[in-house]
Amino acid sequence: MTITPQPSSVYFVDDSGDSRKLAVLGWVEVDLDSSPSGLDTVLSGWQTFRAELQADPYLNILPSDGLHAVDLAAGRGRPVYGVVRPLGSSAKQPYRDVIRRALVAIDSLVGVRVGSAYRVGEPGDSFGRTKQDLYEALVQHLNDRHAAAGTYASVVFDGNGTESGLRGAHRRLRGPRHIIGGPHLIPARDHDLLQMADLVAYVAFQELTRDERRRFLWDLLTGLIREAEGPLRL
Repeated sequence: MTITPQPSSVYFVDDSGDSRKLAVLGWVEVDLDSSPSGLDTVLSGWQTFRAELQADPYLNILPSDGLHAVDLAAGRGRPVYGVVRPLGSSAKQPYRDVIRRALVAIDSLVGVRVGSAYRVGEPGDSFGRTKQDLYEALVQHLNDRHAAAGTYASVVFDGNGTESGLRGAHRRLRGPRHIIGGPHLIPARDHDLLQMADLVAYVAFQELTRDERRRFLWDLLTGLIREAEGPLRL
């Protein structure tokens, strides 16, 4: 009888990039040994943050709303009526500030670590190929890490179940298997931890590209999250 090992960590992974040659992955690792009640503790802490957003008079974010970095960075959100804004401020700024506030909240969660990785595609490579190669390199990187530590982990990725290439990356792992099974594919809109990973991936992307229009996001990962890993070139 084969006994499936229990993971000590779960990685929630989402992607970003320019859809041409630069692919970025961001992840939120939940250390199940450090967090007394595992994922429940982390999700409870995140819900406290979501309640703060709901109570903010300058925002109109409902508990059921997904937090998507691209929309927040553009200042997109429901209009807020009946509030007096500070002189010189805009309706977009509070939504943009949610990204910074979210990273601070992530840093406060017990047993949570974040990281990011990127790859620049070779001439002639499709963006899909570059993203696939980056995911495969990341899974190998995590597998090697857990093999060295004698621990196991599992991966959850933003997907709808059709991403067969991601499963292939797990089958092709070299060395002893310390990433358990294939990726669990769940749409980010349905999972808070994948939305956290989306924020990490997008901010890492902005750190790499240095787009002047998104200067307010530069270096937020290293500035707000202790021991953030990366962006690693894989």
